[in-house]
Amino acid sequence: MAIRSATNQEYTGQTSKPTSRFGRFLLWRNRLLRSSTFQKWAARLPISQSIARTRATDLHHILAGFVYSQTLSASYKLGLLECLKDRIATLDEIASYCELERDAAATLIKAATAIDLLQAVNSDSWTLGELGASIHGNPGVQSMLRHHDLLYRDMADPASLLRSRDNAALRGYWPYVDGNHSDPAATARYSELMADSQHLIANHILDAIKLKPQQRLLDIGGGTGTFARLAAARFPEIETAVFDLPQVIASIAPRYRGTTQVISGNMFEDPIPKTFNTISLVRILHDHDDDPVDKLLARCFEALPAGGELIIAEPMADTRGAESIGHTYFGFYLWAMGSGRPRTKHELQAALERAGFASIKEKRTHIPALVRVVTAKKSDVIFY
Repeated sequence: MAIRSATNQEYTGQTSKPTSRFGRFLLWRNRLLRSSTFQKWAARLPISQSIARTRATDLHHILAGFVYSQTLSASYKLGLLECLKDRIATLDEIASYCELERDAAATLIKAATAIDLLQAVNSDSWTLGELGASIHGNPGVQSMLRHHDLLYRDMADPASLLRSRDNAALRGYWPYVDGNHSDPAATARYSELMADSQHLIANHILDAIKLKPQQRLLDIGGGTGTFARLAAARFPEIETAVFDLPQVIASIAPRYRGTTQVISGNMFEDPIPKTFNTISLVRILHDHDDDPVDKLLARCFEALPAGGELIIAEPMADTRGAESIGHTYFGFYLWAMGSGRPRTKHELQAALERAGFASIKEKRTHIPALVRVVTAKKSDVIFY
């Protein structure tokens, strides 16, 4: 069997391990599927026509995925989504608003309608489709759109990105990945993105957990305190605090400092206060590599009292029905960013166990594709 390496030098050889029966079946299946004779036969046979059509469509969706993303980007940048917010507009009105020639506007409208960003009202007027309308209710998506050009730039040559990510555009956008916490613009960008996207995520997390009156919650890496404030509003009898870098904490508006304590520090270096019996890590771990994650979990374990609880909330790999979001989207995004990786629930459980945690449970959320929640306890009995 001929195999082509990353350097495009061809070599032949056998696999290093004996192939299992399932592996042999997969190799046979793949040889069959790539056969032009089989493809023609399958396309004609009634029983396999539906499967063949579905597979051909799925493959084309993958091929066209970048164009779908850019259609969304164009709809946002040119103001199409804003133009149709709470209104119906004609082709000429849209063309004028977006400053496009009529034919160009028609091309964008048809493309956006096909992916449900728009919906036709009649032959010459449109409004937002279900996906387009939902974007207005999710400022986190809009924040992501504002910097996704950098990811798209990196993904224009994914082979080069995989061989070296040192000069990735997205990595330069988030300099804190390389330990540079002094860039106020980067701090503001990150804080804005986290704040914009936290509301929807936080409510799903808080729907999945129940905080008791005696719990004192420290949200580590909590940015400008959105999750801590929403937790305090949902469970008014608990105490909450946010722990983040000094420049992030400094950006918290004075009006938000009354109900939630603010503590500045580096979660990997500075002491984590030991006056809290609950710690939350909301979309923190997947931004970091394995060694920092192990270090942070160990520090959280040390900071918690016996019986204390750790709450982890983030999108996870291998989430049923959202596998491509975990490994494909977040896999490449975090690779280009220069830090972190999507982890499965089982990988997080193993990391928690290494840190000493027990009673590890998943709490179901309404939209697991966006966020899943795992809780763990520091045992009341510590063995030495």
